[in-house]
Amino acid sequence: MVARIKPQRWNGSVPGREDQRERKRVAILGAAAKLFAERGYHETSLDDIATFLHVTKPTLYYYVRNKEEMLAQIAAEAVAGVEGCYAAAVRDGGDALERLGLFVRGYVAMMDTAFGRCLLAIRHTRVSKATHAAMESGFRRIDALARRLVEAGIAEGSIAPCDARVATFVLFGAVNWVPHWLRAG
Repeated sequence: MVARIKPQRWNGSVPGREDQRERKRVAILGAAAKLFAERGYHETSLDDIATFLHVTKPTLYYYVRNKEEMLAQIAAEAVAGVEGCYAAAVRDGGDALERLGLFVRGYVAMMDTAFGRCLLAIRHTRVSKATHAAMESGFRRIDALARRLVEAGIAEGSIAPCDARVATFVLFGAVNWVPHWLRAG
């Protein structure tokens, strides 16, 4: 039996429905992240997000169930971005200190995006227990990645012996302020 190849509509030059849907979902999350970071989660309504995007509020409901789901998806996207920075640092770096430096640079760049700024801004936002638990799990995963690099550096001698837990707290305490003062240009 010969496999049938389904021809692509528009010869592949126009995104398909799934790709268009995903792009719209990401645009909604990006707008929400920007507004949540600037105004605050509780101070931003779905109407605000719809107005910002020049769409109707019911259009948003096609892509997300509610504002809290938006927040959870934003946090998940931001954490995934940080995990990507870690993977790139491990792949491209030499010793653990160099990998830690690459990770920190990637982390700071990620925190300077709408998703990253929102992630930092919403850390202590009142949400449901399930959403809070998911967000805290993401923060713990990020902390564990940095701690793993510090511990590897201590073990190999590229980082001076220290309490890796305290070192990562200090590191994030410093770099998490960068988006508050860093502006493009």
